[in-house]
Amino acid sequence: MLLIFSILGLCGGLLCCAGDILFDLKGAGNEKLGTSKNIDSNWMKMSEWRFGASILCAFFGDIGIGFGFYSIASQISGSHPTLAFVMSILAFIGCFGGFFVHSMVCIQAVIYKRIMGMSEKNFEIADNALEGLYKAITVPFFLSYLILMAADICLIVAILIGALDVPKWMAALNSIVFLIIGVTLRKINPKAFQDLPGIIMPSLGLAMVGLIGIVALI
Repeated sequence: MLLIFSILGLCGGLLCCAGDILFDLKGAGNEKLGTSKNIDSNWMKMSEWRFGASILCAFFGDIGIGFGFYSIASQISGSHPTLAFVMSILAFIGCFGGFFVHSMVCIQAVIYKRIMGMSEKNFEIADNALEGLYKAITVPFFLSYLILMAADICLIVAILIGALDVPKWMAALNSIVFLIIGVTLRKINPKAFQDLPGIIMPSLGLAMVGLIGIVALI
């Protein structure tokens, strides 16, 4: 059963990658707009169904990632029950928060398209509405992100202390390292790496939770 949960974790992370592509693959010429620069100009060029499909991918993807963390926690619970418990709590909150984060950024795009679709003169209205939404969700938004990363840190610790029967180098397969790689690529060449692979790197890192669980079990 734990092997199945780990496979679900891997598939869940990949599903989140698909959700990231549906939402964040904006193409050339995209510009950051608005008071907090949280509006993407190319939202107007993107089909609205993509945002709904992206939320759906995140919903099932985060559930899968949760199963992946559960498998890891179960595998180390015998020898390291405290670490397993902390990881389980952080992963539960983090996966719930991950879905919240992804849904809210997609909802922002839908609101923007609907307001601007009525008239191109409505930018000030759209910016004001999204600025209010952005300020309302800022704290839980970033807190959710940090909690999910904390769950990944627990996994790193589990690997480094030998709680999981996997090579130590697999500790580098996590969302934090993958995020750093994605950001670095964008810094090196913003034009070439504006979209892929940077937009999927954190989710791809979370998919590694399932992969690590699979390796530990076989």
